[in-house]
Amino acid sequence: MRTRIYVISQKLKEGTFSYLNNLILKIPLLIILVSCVGTNTDVYHGYSKSGVISSFEVAALKSRHLEMVNALRLENGRSPLKHSNSLSAASKTHAFDIARQQRAWNYGSDASSAVDRAKIAGFKGSVIGENVSETYEGEYDVLNVWFQSKIGKEIILDLNATHLGLSWYQDSTGKVWWVQMIGQS
Repeated sequence: MRTRIYVISQKLKEGTFSYLNNLILKIPLLIILVSCVGTNTDVYHGYSKSGVISSFEVAALKSRHLEMVNALRLENGRSPLKHSNSLSAASKTHAFDIARQQRAWNYGSDASSAVDRAKIAGFKGSVIGENVSETYEGEYDVLNVWFQSKIGKEIILDLNATHLGLSWYQDSTGKVWWVQMIGQS
């Protein structure tokens, strides 16, 4: 009986040492990773005024965008949209792709459509539309451009829309490639 207790006690001590050793190694790694994530929750005004978009908190920017879109929808008698992680993932993929293509358009370099990208990202509903832009301007400006265009406004105000995804990619020149996807779930 005494031997068994000793063995269990020894295992706990070894496990505690191993746990502390792993924790000590993981803390610096965590600090490095956190420093890579944007923490600025202010409005992104574009490259010349705000610098690189990666220093801004993604969740805050996406939340503000959704609030602005919903304000426009409510002003026009439409119901508010919900954020969609899958539409945002599809938007992120397309933002990288159009930046690589150096062309803000709705076609993927693999000939994929917004519908294809949303399906691959796991969106279960239907895609109503996709707005894209390449600009050095900020989050308010890009939404204003989309809302001022006939097609962009139709997508944003679609009566059947229920979900929104947004993402972007900033290239080395500071240009931001924005993609907004709106769908019905």
